[in-house]
Amino acid sequence: MPINIFNTFNDPSAFTGTTQAFGVNDADQIVGYYQDATGNHGYLLSGGVFTTLNDPSASGSNGTIAFGINASGQILGGYGVGSITAHGFLYDPSTGTYTTIDDPLGIGRTTAFGINATGQIVGTYLDSLLNIHGFVRDSGGMYATINDPSATSGTAALGINAAGQIVGYYTNAGVNHGFLYNPNGGTYTTIDDPLATGGTQAFGINDAGQIVGTYDNATGTHAFIYSGGAFTTIDDPVNGHTFAHGINNGSQIAGTLSDGTGNHGFLETTVPNPPPPAGTTADMILRGADTSPAVMGQYEIYDIGNNAILAGYSLGQVGTDWRFVGLGGFNGIDTTDMVLRNSSTGAFEVYDISNNNITGAGALGSVGLNWQFGGFGDFSGMPGETDMILRNSSSGALEVYDIANNSLTNAFAMGAVGLNWQIAGFGDFSSRPNETDMIMRNSTTGALEVYDIANNQLTSAFSMGAVGLDWQVAGFGNFSSNPGETDMIMRNSTTGALEVYDIANNALTSALSMGAVGLDWQVAGFGQMNGAGTSDMVLRNVNTGAFEVYDIANNQLTGAASLGQVGLDWQLGGFAADPPTGSMGSSGSTAQLVQAMAGFGGGGAAESLNTVPLSADTSQQALLTAPQQHP
Repeated sequence: MPINIFNTFNDPSAFTGTTQAFGVNDADQIVGYYQDATGNHGYLLSGGVFTTLNDPSASGSNGTIAFGINASGQILGGYGVGSITAHGFLYDPSTGTYTTIDDPLGIGRTTAFGINATGQIVGTYLDSLLNIHGFVRDSGGMYATINDPSATSGTAALGINAAGQIVGYYTNAGVNHGFLYNPNGGTYTTIDDPLATGGTQAFGINDAGQIVGTYDNATGTHAFIYSGGAFTTIDDPVNGHTFAHGINNGSQIAGTLSDGTGNHGFLETTVPNPPPPAGTTADMILRGADTSPAVMGQYEIYDIGNNAILAGYSLGQVGTDWRFVGLGGFNGIDTTDMVLRNSSTGAFEVYDISNNNITGAGALGSVGLNWQFGGFGDFSGMPGETDMILRNSSSGALEVYDIANNSLTNAFAMGAVGLNWQIAGFGDFSSRPNETDMIMRNSTTGALEVYDIANNQLTSAFSMGAVGLDWQVAGFGNFSSNPGETDMIMRNSTTGALEVYDIANNALTSALSMGAVGLDWQVAGFGQMNGAGTSDMVLRNVNTGAFEVYDIANNQLTGAASLGQVGLDWQLGGFAADPPTGSMGSSGSTAQLVQAMAGFGGGGAAESLNTVPLSADTSQQALLTAPQQHP
């Protein structure tokens, strides 16, 4: 997650702890309100100067409250007559005039909350039964009601962008839910932060579709930004409650911090995560465990080089019903991207990752949950492409899905294999350039078979012999140091012994012992931890969460180094080469990014030791403090 810089402020005319901020435009002009002995007053903060805003029709202690400002500096909000805030207003700074905004369906209780560059206004009104409704008013003064169809007791429209997309919240069974309304098609989409247990409210949206708001849980009220398909908590580092109310096109957020001294306005500026430092050759993705409320749904990225963690950052947050599937180049060959799958619907989503930041998200579509993830590789033969194989858990059928530019472009049936044969992994076993083949293992006999794959078809199959079932597949990589070769490491489940099997031309060509490691250390994956082009092995201690890397060359363990320790409430997602050098299943070093890790949370290879669930013990210190980072 990028670093969040908070600049807190208070109107100098305000009583202590009574300043709130609501709207911000691209010129960093901020509006909100404060309180003094006479009641509420709106303000404009521009260039470091506060200007008080009082609608001349206002009377009583509720006074004037400013909620929104657009690119032209037009300001809107509500003003009170007597003891209630009864009318909305629009202030034009070019003329200094206030115009009252009253929805004709209301009973004198209208409030204007958001305005876009074209002068469209959104807000709320109360009807004769005191039910709350949202409204949108066009620049010509015509009103339309906004009611989310899921609402049972009210809808509030709070923000609008240049495209006319509207955000706010609705109430159902006493709980608030954020919503996004798209005027193209008239669709409503619920926006619920996955960490919320007491409701979500969406307050603002910018022209890029980034949404900000608040959610409530057992620890209080928190601010969020929803961007690129991911929720990220944006909390002021000062202890208290954070409310995000508005966002401009520079992704700066205006809102309110509520602490022990009262309310204070803030402007938050997000600084993207820095790019990987020099010497980075691999990345590691961690995911917060669903059993840990403090980190569930959070994702972190760690840059690794020369057998050391060089930097670590938070990527953001995704709902816990989305499970990690694997990594690959799904949006071209210049990024290593992440695929997640919804455990309830079977939907797949891809998240583009570049320079330690999530830069975009795309839906890949849904596939029935009886189709389980098998692995990634270049099965189509298209250079640089990373495709996906799924397997039917009932029939054993295999299907390949070609992926390009974050879209499923084709799907092909590859036939069926008996369910006593389970997918072990993928690599270039045929010794044919740019080919990604598949190894399956018989769960009854321990037999291994290799299936060559070209142009999305199984082209041939070869027996590779049998290995006792006390030996389990740990992963694949170029361990022999022979160019273009994909070899296999197996581990004895009783002794912890490791053996490497060299593979060439669809045959096991040699087997060598690599020694033994205690069974409290389990294989996490393989990648170029020591340097570009290597296939090193990472183990993790199931009791402490510690990581160790073992360098491998010429079928031997040549060195070992500690990578540090992370609490077991953080689970391993996968490893990727950085910078990426090809598809995940290619014959190059990127291919060995660890197919063993590809099955994490996604029903992948049964032989992988990496799918063993880890304890929820949170006693260890994380490598990176999450979920928030601040300078």
